[in-house]
Amino acid sequence: MAGGRKKNTKIVRYRRPLNIGVVFFGFIAVYLIVCIYMYFTSEHISGYEVIKGNLAADYRYTGIALRTEQVYTAEKAGYVNYYAAEGEKVSVLSTVYTVDESGRMSELLQESAGELSLDDADYGEIRASVNSYLSNYSDMSFDEVYDFKTNVNSAILDLVNQNMIDQLDSTSEDAGGLFTRYNAATAGVVEYYIDGYEGATVDAVSADWFDEEGYERQELRTEELVSEGDPVYKLVTEEDWQLVFPLDSEMESYLLSEIESNQTTAEDGTVTQNPTYIEIRFDKDEETVWPSVTIQYVDGQAYGVLSFVNSMIRYADDRYLDFEILRDETIGLKIPQSAVTEKEFYVIDASYVTQSEDSTGFLKKTVSEDGTDAVEFVDCTIYYQDDQYAYVDPEEEDFSTSKKLLESGDLLVKTDSAENYQVGQKEKLKGVYNINKGYTIFRIIQILYENEEYCIVEEGTSYGLSVYDHIVLNADTVTEDQVIY
Repeated sequence: MAGGRKKNTKIVRYRRPLNIGVVFFGFIAVYLIVCIYMYFTSEHISGYEVIKGNLAADYRYTGIALRTEQVYTAEKAGYVNYYAAEGEKVSVLSTVYTVDESGRMSELLQESAGELSLDDADYGEIRASVNSYLSNYSDMSFDEVYDFKTNVNSAILDLVNQNMIDQLDSTSEDAGGLFTRYNAATAGVVEYYIDGYEGATVDAVSADWFDEEGYERQELRTEELVSEGDPVYKLVTEEDWQLVFPLDSEMESYLLSEIESNQTTAEDGTVTQNPTYIEIRFDKDEETVWPSVTIQYVDGQAYGVLSFVNSMIRYADDRYLDFEILRDETIGLKIPQSAVTEKEFYVIDASYVTQSEDSTGFLKKTVSEDGTDAVEFVDCTIYYQDDQYAYVDPEEEDFSTSKKLLESGDLLVKTDSAENYQVGQKEKLKGVYNINKGYTIFRIIQILYENEEYCIVEEGTSYGLSVYDHIVLNADTVTEDQVIY
């Protein structure tokens, strides 16, 4: 056995073959991680499809109504009973209220009150007041509950007192001379509230007038017992009235332009201001009217003054009125404000624009190889042109040479003239980035109207936008000629 062969005990490590599948999926995993990282760390570019639309401007205001109002006080103390309905036109022969000094008249009326009844029309009027309140109720305006209570109480008082009118004469025979009847002092519309603005005029308008939270209104019919000299009712005696409201800068400019357009100048230079009328709609009843308008300036604040020659009785019970000034809606291409940006352009005299066979551009003065003056036609893109100026991109280049087509200091030559124009004046124009071709192209826009969120731009302008164009939603996230897709 000793001379036998030795057994080979060397161990050779087994090498596994390379797993192509693991390597492949490893690359995919790394790629996905990189893509996810780039997605969360890069700015996202959102597009917006241009649509045709309009912006119905919200020109809503609250005005304070000024009328010719006269407050009347009680001539003697006693129990007061009202007979004229609030908001009713009365004459000098109409009984407005009575004063019962002893209280006997009130007892007789209370005794007969059980015999009074309301018909369906009376109940319908009360239901209408309740339904109107319920349809406009808001938890955010709980204080209006008290106004509603007062209004309903006043309406019921009106209806009951109207029923009592039929019994007034017969009751007065039993009561003898225990009460005094008071007729209206003059013809007018009777109201049973006071608020301190009865003698207010436009000349004394103040910003404090429009603090509705501080407004105090005293209802007169809630008091049964009055003292001599206490206010008992008031009359609005003139049909003409005014509505005053503070103006913002936009509405001030609009009204000034409307007023100026109604001026006429005579041959001798005399300027005559003709009345200016605007259309408004009251929120209270959706009624549309055409008052004349003027502007009053007090302490640097502009106030609009609407003057009416009718409809006084409809709003005599309201000191504050909400209304909307109706202006034409602006129609065009509707785009978000976030898409709007600015770009700087060369401003060139439009008379230097030259039309070649198939393009539009300028004649630029150059120097030839032999040192003599020469003229070269430059085919520039004119982004916008009006009667005075043409606007071109300072960064536009010649594709073949990568040189800028126009630079500051270049001299342009007018066709068939020795006049020159030096390039250099610049101006910024508003526009958006169009991405129809997969990269950003600046397009000029002409804004017709705008608010905080959107603007309406003119459709069909040269080098502008069209319906269904795609633009960058947030212009601050891109630069011009940036590839999007």
